[in-house]
Amino acid sequence: MSNDDVLAAQIKSSIITKIKTQEYLPGELLPSERDFATMYSVSRYLIHDIFDELISQHYLIRVHGKGTFVRKPEQNRVALGVLNESKNASFTSLVRNFGIEISNKCLGTGIIKNRKYFADKLGLSEEDEIYGIHRIRLGNKEPLAIEFTYVPLHFFSDIDNYNFEHISLYDYMKSKNHLPVKFNETMMMVEAGEKLQKHLHLPSATSIVNYIEFIGYDENGNLVEYTESYSRPDKLEVRFVANDI
Repeated sequence: MSNDDVLAAQIKSSIITKIKTQEYLPGELLPSERDFATMYSVSRYLIHDIFDELISQHYLIRVHGKGTFVRKPEQNRVALGVLNESKNASFTSLVRNFGIEISNKCLGTGIIKNRKYFADKLGLSEEDEIYGIHRIRLGNKEPLAIEFTYVPLHFFSDIDNYNFEHISLYDYMKSKNHLPVKFNETMMMVEAGEKLQKHLHLPSATSIVNYIEFIGYDENGNLVEYTESYSRPDKLEVRFVANDI
């Protein structure tokens, strides 16, 4: 076995390990082949061949003009239809037409503080920093819901480094050992304002949407998420199951 073969096997094993341990998250954009070559002091051609192998083995996916990403598990293509991304959540939103492709569009992210409403929801003081993520959830590129999610920044200090259009928020939270596993939910029907109607592409005759507020706790009982979700009743069916909190 040549030195290149040995190096290639080592680099490939290292990448696979980082994927399995979620150092590289599903949907995450990897450094460029050039950056990998510099990182490991090898040729770019060797890295290209390694990426090709990992793509053929379904660890990676290459998107023309964008780069190479960690491949998402097929279950994340979502016949699950779980809007808050967790099979463990006690709230489940079921997509009526199974097998559709779920994707996200970020409207905005950033740190907020001195907002008593969100601080109270997360059990924080007004001085504590909170990270907000506002996203439209799409099915086959059609808006299904808009979600406003807030998490305590002290649990997720590097969250601003991740793009949640490509990466599952819950995969990220799991990698930080703060995956929400228990939930309190409130659900009602509310009238959609002008902005909601625009974001959700609501038919002109539709002015009522599903509103779900849920608060998530990790396995140690830490309050780690507050989300407000507005979804299209003509596209999503909402149901509740027993809550054990």
